[in-house]
Amino acid sequence: MRTFLGWVMAAALVAGAYAAVMFIPLYLDHWEVQDIGNKTFNQFRDLGVDGVRQAIRDALNRVTFMTHEEDDDFGGTKVVKGMGMTDEDVLVEYDEERKLLHVHFEYRRVVALKPTDKRRVVRFVYDKRGEPPNVF
Repeated sequence: MRTFLGWVMAAALVAGAYAAVMFIPLYLDHWEVQDIGNKTFNQFRDLGVDGVRQAIRDALNRVTFMTHEEDDDFGGTKVVKGMGMTDEDVLVEYDEERKLLHVHFEYRRVVALKPTDKRRVVRFVYDKRGEPPNVF
């Protein structure tokens, strides 16, 4: 019984280490995305609604730590850097009466689980609602 319990614990440690190696980088990248969203949220006074939307879209499409698939010219797909965000993907609303800004976008990351070729989709959401700084 003691040997069996040891094997179960070893298997649990290996599974935990595998999950950490596969999924922790995604969450670290999400922290970077949240930082981009927060910086842009704080620039609302200078940028306005459309400027915030454009700044978030541009910053997320320039990130080098994420990739997305796009159609190539030959009917297939290719992997390119950035997130491939469009204006429709980023929701920015400002309530003039209550002085509240709402920024929301979602994105998905695909993880290829090695050594198999199974793919898992992990969904992330950035949603910030509040009073932007220095807006009177």
